[in-house]
Amino acid sequence: MTALLTGNLPLLAGAPNGIKKLRELILELAVRGKLVPQDPSDEPASELLKRIAEEKARLVAEGKIKKQKPLADISGDGVPFELPVTWEWARLGEITNFGITVKKEEIPEDAWVLDLEDIEKDTSKLLQKARFKERNSLSDKNFFNKGDVLYGKLRPYLNKVLVADEDGFCTTEILPFRCYGPFLANYFMGALKSPYFLRYVNARSYGMKMPRLGTEDGRQALFPLPPLAEQYRIVAKVDELMALCDRLDARQADADSAHVQLVQALLDSLTQARNAEDFAQSWQRLAEHFHTLFTTEPSIDALKQILLQLAVMGKLVPQDPSDEPASELLRRIAKEKALLVAEGKIKKQKVLSEIEKDEALFELPSSWIWTRFGNVCAIKGELVRPEDFPSLRQVAPDCIEKGTGRLTDNRTVKDSGVKGPNSRFFAGQIVYSKIRPSLSKAVLVDFDGLCSADMYPIDAFINSEFLLKEILSAVFLEQVRVAENRIKMPKLNQESMANFVLPIPPLAEQRRIVAKVDQLMALCDQLKARLGEVRQVHGSLANALIGQALNGEKESGAEVVDFSAYLISKLAPQRTFGRVAHMKLLFLADSHLGLGLMDGYRRHAAGPLDTTIYRVEERAAKEGLYSTSIEVLKSGQEKVSYHIGDNVNRSVGVTAAALGVARKELDRLIALFEGRKTDDLEAVATLYAVWNDALAGGLRPNDEWLINEFRSNWHEAKERFTPDILGKWLGWMRDHGLVPTGNSAVTKSQAAFLFN
Repeated sequence: MTALLTGNLPLLAGAPNGIKKLRELILELAVRGKLVPQDPSDEPASELLKRIAEEKARLVAEGKIKKQKPLADISGDGVPFELPVTWEWARLGEITNFGITVKKEEIPEDAWVLDLEDIEKDTSKLLQKARFKERNSLSDKNFFNKGDVLYGKLRPYLNKVLVADEDGFCTTEILPFRCYGPFLANYFMGALKSPYFLRYVNARSYGMKMPRLGTEDGRQALFPLPPLAEQYRIVAKVDELMALCDRLDARQADADSAHVQLVQALLDSLTQARNAEDFAQSWQRLAEHFHTLFTTEPSIDALKQILLQLAVMGKLVPQDPSDEPASELLRRIAKEKALLVAEGKIKKQKVLSEIEKDEALFELPSSWIWTRFGNVCAIKGELVRPEDFPSLRQVAPDCIEKGTGRLTDNRTVKDSGVKGPNSRFFAGQIVYSKIRPSLSKAVLVDFDGLCSADMYPIDAFINSEFLLKEILSAVFLEQVRVAENRIKMPKLNQESMANFVLPIPPLAEQRRIVAKVDQLMALCDQLKARLGEVRQVHGSLANALIGQALNGEKESGAEVVDFSAYLISKLAPQRTFGRVAHMKLLFLADSHLGLGLMDGYRRHAAGPLDTTIYRVEERAAKEGLYSTSIEVLKSGQEKVSYHIGDNVNRSVGVTAAALGVARKELDRLIALFEGRKTDDLEAVATLYAVWNDALAGGLRPNDEWLINEFRSNWHEAKERFTPDILGKWLGWMRDHGLVPTGNSAVTKSQAAFLFN
């Protein structure tokens, strides 16, 4: 994803908090090393750290700063995500100091004094610059130098960050970060504003009414450090993309077209992934912003086009090594065409040239092959008089929906009133428009009829549905545009078309691709039809896409039943572990890790609950993963217990493979609740859902709001949790890194009922 947003910024309108989410995405990509390409000639960040250490040692020796106590070592297991090889993880206290506090009596009257309200949240714009004599300040201040990065440590002001343009003083609720050695302050500022760092701070803020980041937690924070040269490239790209975001804010009238540009930029980046892992990460990151991106018909159309592109690149379905390779398929097609020529059923074609290396547009799976369009089909065109076929169907470019392969009109030759010669076509052929601006109009017909003379009837020697999808994909259409620019008349001739290069998969895989594309296209159509329910549909489609990406080259991917079995394998022996605990932990794993397993979580008495859990348990029993039993307790309540099945290790292995390094986080989550009561799990899961729902709705709730929402707007049974208990659990969640982002499935309200 090195070129994710190159040349384009997510220009978005019409979606709640859309631009804000996109700004966050830009910063997140920046601190992960995904926004600009790495340059192997850059001095690595490890050398930068050495120079920072030398600078600190010099300042200590000169008595300008105090020697700090040692910071904890950074282990590979403890880092939040993987960085490029030229980057390094560092602790904030290793590369900065936090300034010094000055008595108010020592501050000059004309000195600049900065308060939190002087900084605009999110944008980092300085709203005003006041002098000490204008402030009437009663408290001591932190001193800062020009170039220091000023960070508001008090929630809800965590995204107020500024680079000082002159010396001054600030409230002690602002931390002045002074970077040692060569360091770009604007990169530092962007990193502090990134979703990654905000998650860290939210998880470690203390205090109920005015939570803030503690100094020691700030010193221990892990900071992603790129080479100095790359810092400059990142800042330039961030500035460029943020400026485009600013223009979107100022020009809401252009929001729809800008949104299309953004979606296309993000989707196009998927085809640039370096490998399967990078591709999977790209899909994951895209899916986290799915409800922000795909909120308009043009954005859904762009998604459809990228699905076609991924399909013809071999990235949408896994390859099967038992499939007959495409090279053998081409040999059989050549023999079939030779036989048809001998029988006089098709004309002998001009021999097409071999594919040169520089003609291959991208790398294909090993079982695929590049070939020319004319090698896998025959372009036909028998001109006839329309008046001789008045009752046949007539197809013209205006009857076909652009880019979808759908007919929009059902008319006869007589109804159409055509007079000039038309081409005869037959059921099973593809009818393709060869004239601009209808060059992305093609349809697979299941009837005989006539078509405009500006259309080609095409016989496919591969799967005709797959060939149609190739014709509608960017691989084909880009070659159409190139060929079109070479001719005076805006029509595509047969010779040019026959020489186009196409990626061809094995025949069996063609069928799988068609089935998967049709499935995902159907989801896209549902999304268009139900924009009012956009969040739920987006979630379903995102899950399907993520599943394809995460499976990659694996034989199978993990499903919700596998994750369920994984939890059962760890916790079934515990007496306190029943269905309520099972559902709550499954919800937390799903939401915290962004798995996209379920999207029907409801606000029940013991919610969040997705009722598909019952079908999951039934399937688990049938597959021998685990079984359930019910006992009646002395209280009269029923208790569900779980019993590990003989096949549970299969699901454990599938889940572990699907998660990769994220398995450690799932195991950590499970360990947090080992031996805890069901009420503990219910409190945490419900708080997580309440918090996530608020963030998804654009709110920035404080603890008081979350507690009130928990007790008042879920179910009366939730009132048994006191505000004090819930406040302690919120603190516990932050301490243990269970802080939502607003990107998980949103819960749905319905009539309450008793569960378990």
